[in-house]
Amino acid sequence: MRGLMRLWSLPALILCGLAPGVAFAQPMSGALTPLALDLRKVPVGSWAEYAVTIGTQDAQTMKSRWALVARDAKGSTLETSVEGGPVAMMGGKMVMKVALVPEPVGSDKPIRQAVVQVGDREPMDMPLNMPNMPPQRFQKPDPKKLVGKETIKVAAGTFKTSHYHDVTDRGVIDLWVSEGIGPLGMVKMMARPAPTTGKVADPQQQPPITMELTGKGTDAKSQITKAPKAFDPSAFMGRGAGPPPGAASPPPGGASPRPGASPAPPAKP
Repeated sequence: MRGLMRLWSLPALILCGLAPGVAFAQPMSGALTPLALDLRKVPVGSWAEYAVTIGTQDAQTMKSRWALVARDAKGSTLETSVEGGPVAMMGGKMVMKVALVPEPVGSDKPIRQAVVQVGDREPMDMPLNMPNMPPQRFQKPDPKKLVGKETIKVAAGTFKTSHYHDVTDRGVIDLWVSEGIGPLGMVKMMARPAPTTGKVADPQQQPPITMELTGKGTDAKSQITKAPKAFDPSAFMGRGAGPPPGAASPPPGGASPRPGASPAPPAKP
């Protein structure tokens, strides 16, 4: 089930290649998002919130929320947000709204438009063909990788699920899904690197990641309410707006002085 090895791709569209050090966006360096449900049948307003834990030692915990916020003749609109952890350095919260084609599963171009908002900055249209960004894909869990039916307990409660398990050279993943959990159907996900017995560990290998359902509902509204502006990488990363109010300007032709350093003497004529 190669599709299950490639999760979290919508937040990857926000983070990959734009935020150094936030490699969690692609736990197994892929681009497939698991979609166990038919979005055309999921009630609009359905949302699911997850606790996301990255790594084992000095683990980072974040919160992610997925919601189906609209549907029309052109397709469905998903909105996903990530906050906490490394995202705190970029404004505290990221929200991405993606307009999908009517049947995104199996489509080479499932996303019609992507809008991203960082913190309280203005929303922007996100290019879908950014450098180093893998094409986005959606895929249903492979029935051949079904372990069986299991009842599991997570923070949001106890759920009857279908457990899928996959092992490849890129990693190991377990996914528990339920038809009652919109919009993706995911209850829990655990991804960890491939075993390195007899091999040299890959220094670029991603850390273990766990996602666990903490809440769900059917009253979601879009968090992005303003019309998006054209994408501006500097503004997206919080740069290009000049120094904070009250900050000293650097001297002409020179760098800002170090804190506590004496000002440089004036140049001799």
